[in-house]
Amino acid sequence: MILLVGAFASDAAGQIETQPQGVFNNKITGIKFLDAYFGTSTTKMEVGPGDKNVPLTVVFANIGSNSAVGIKGQMFLPMDFTSPNGKFLPIFANSEETATAGSNFELTFFVDISEHAKIITYPATVVIDYSRLRETGERNDTFNFTFKLTGESIVNLKAVTPIITSITNNNVVLEISNSGSS
Repeated sequence: MILLVGAFASDAAGQIETQPQGVFNNKITGIKFLDAYFGTSTTKMEVGPGDKNVPLTVVFANIGSNSAVGIKGQMFLPMDFTSPNGKFLPIFANSEETATAGSNFELTFFVDISEHAKIITYPATVVIDYSRLRETGERNDTFNFTFKLTGESIVNLKAVTPIITSITNNNVVLEISNSGSS
């Protein structure tokens, strides 16, 4: 015997089953991590070992029903990445914008990259604090993610063909090399 009551179903054994939860689950509120990359909110960039004061942007979505304000973040990175303000100092960022419900927002952290950093994928953690309009108190969320240090491409182009004659069609052999770190 199956008894249906509202959104819940109960069978004879007393187990409770709920409907599948989809993207419109109203129990999930807050902030969601979307992406992390080197660059600003408008431009991505290549960075490599030894680069200083480079922007590392983290993109979030406000999936709550109210706007988020006073958004501040602190980033925790491996030892190959430090604050431009000094070694062992926290890496902070804040957002002056109001993240309206359903919108995306970015926090841009500035980091120094060690000369000894390897071109690999690194783990990171961001803790963000924010307040909701029409609510009291401060909220915080923690996000663990990975990002890749890609290195920089320095593309060199060299004509291997030693002689080119003007006013005629010439076959030219080009040598392309990458002397960068990527």
